[in-house]
Amino acid sequence: MMRQKTIYLFTLLSLCLSLNVPKVNAQQVSEETTRQITQSRPDTDNPTQVAVGIYLMDFDDFDEKEESFKLEGYLFLTWKDKRLAFKPTQNGVDYKTYQIREIWSPDVKFLNIERERETVYTELKVKPDGTVYYKERFTGQFNDEINLKKFSFDSQRLRLLLTTPTYDTKNIDFIVDKARTGKSPNAFLTGWTIEKYNALVGSKKSEIEEVTYPEFIYEINISRYSIPYILNIILPLLFIITISWTVFWSRSFESNTVIATSSLLSAIAFNIVIAEDLPKVAYVTYLNGFILVVYIFISLVVIYTVVKHQLNLEIHKELSLKIDRTVRWLVPLTFGVTNIVLIAIFLL
Repeated sequence: MMRQKTIYLFTLLSLCLSLNVPKVNAQQVSEETTRQITQSRPDTDNPTQVAVGIYLMDFDDFDEKEESFKLEGYLFLTWKDKRLAFKPTQNGVDYKTYQIREIWSPDVKFLNIERERETVYTELKVKPDGTVYYKERFTGQFNDEINLKKFSFDSQRLRLLLTTPTYDTKNIDFIVDKARTGKSPNAFLTGWTIEKYNALVGSKKSEIEEVTYPEFIYEINISRYSIPYILNIILPLLFIITISWTVFWSRSFESNTVIATSSLLSAIAFNIVIAEDLPKVAYVTYLNGFILVVYIFISLVVIYTVVKHQLNLEIHKELSLKIDRTVRWLVPLTFGVTNIVLIAIFLL
């Protein structure tokens, strides 16, 4: 009798174990399958629509010579993954939070960043309907082509170029998140005025493969604060060249020689002083052109002083006086017209 009870007990235990083991394995398989599913795109048959937004917080640096700028801002990504939908009444939360690699998220990179962007913090949360929100505070050193032809009255367009190097336009479709794209009213860049911003989407064809990648472009327009250059460079040079024109009213060769040569030397010395404030570029800027015109006209004054003295020595005083009366208005007028042409070439 005791032996039969023992046999029944072992039989019952083996049945219980056989019933429980498959259930545990099935649960583990189910969790693993769910995890693998959420690592893939939400809809493999259609492109995943990702709304992108960039919000500028502040500039840290702008190097014209290196054509680079450093800024900090927010990156926002929004897409829908119905597989992550849940009922808030059952879960007791309005949204769920995840780590970056726990669920699928688009792999985005900045094309024109010099190094990897520094991430202050990230946030990834899912709403009950499966809408996924990604938020990132970042800092990065970016580069973009800068045209200083209009210096020192130039405006620049600085761009952030975002793409997905692991997905093409068949997989990912970017759209602009207008609600999360903008700039902080406290954003500041020394020597520049931060103006309007713009965001647009497009596509970029790979230079190596026959693949087209989606591209999000964030543009911020800045204008140089020109008043310091007018007060510290342009007006002093205008003052120097105006002083040189006094030789047109003087008949003293010694005085005219001193005025003309002093004006030329002053312009040269002044250019040496301001050289550090001028951009080091391989092409001529507006300010370079203005300085060159000032040099040319002061040099012409020096030449004119010598010619007038020679005419006086040869007893051509009447001709010398006539030339003086003409150049008094002709030279300033020519200087003005030359600068109008200079403005038309560089600034318009």
